[in-house]
Amino acid sequence: MTISQTKTLTIPVIDATQENIKPYGYLLGDDVSKPGLSIPFYQERVLEGENIDFSYRGTATFRTAKIMPGYPNIIWLERHMHMTQMFIGLGQSPFIMVMAPHNHDNDNQNVPNLNEVKALRFPPGHGLLLHLGTWHDFPIACETPVVILTANSDEVVTALSEMKEPGEMNQGDVYKISLPKRLGYEIQLDVV
Repeated sequence: MTISQTKTLTIPVIDATQENIKPYGYLLGDDVSKPGLSIPFYQERVLEGENIDFSYRGTATFRTAKIMPGYPNIIWLERHMHMTQMFIGLGQSPFIMVMAPHNHDNDNQNVPNLNEVKALRFPPGHGLLLHLGTWHDFPIACETPVVILTANSDEVVTALSEMKEPGEMNQGDVYKISLPKRLGYEIQLDVV
């Protein structure tokens, strides 16, 4: 189905917090999660946190990507059903993630609910671990370039890198859709 007229959905960019990130994943920041893991070494100087629930199928792949500043309109959203993808901003620059909560439990929804799309700004040195099925675009740099450390699965990286040109896809744990084609919308960020 192709929708002829593309509309623009403008959403505000808001700062990510432990509370507002919950529908999409977990905020990773400047403190350990649930401290108290019992490892007997360095107890006087290291506060161990719990394991981060990164899950994937196949081989884990960690990569960096440098993102140039700018606020493009969002025309793609994707989800992964076998990986809790992780994005961590390295250095001193913030980044933005555009996301919608997973909805595959609701009659196997194959498109995001645009009423629930949010744009969250992550402070420098912070990141997030996505829930399975969270709809998302790739991180966006704000006013300065940002380097992102991404935790992926090899099947996701392979599927994306084998694409000859941008297009919808459903392979290698990547389900990516065109918002204009599927929903008749593109998303514009209202950056304050």
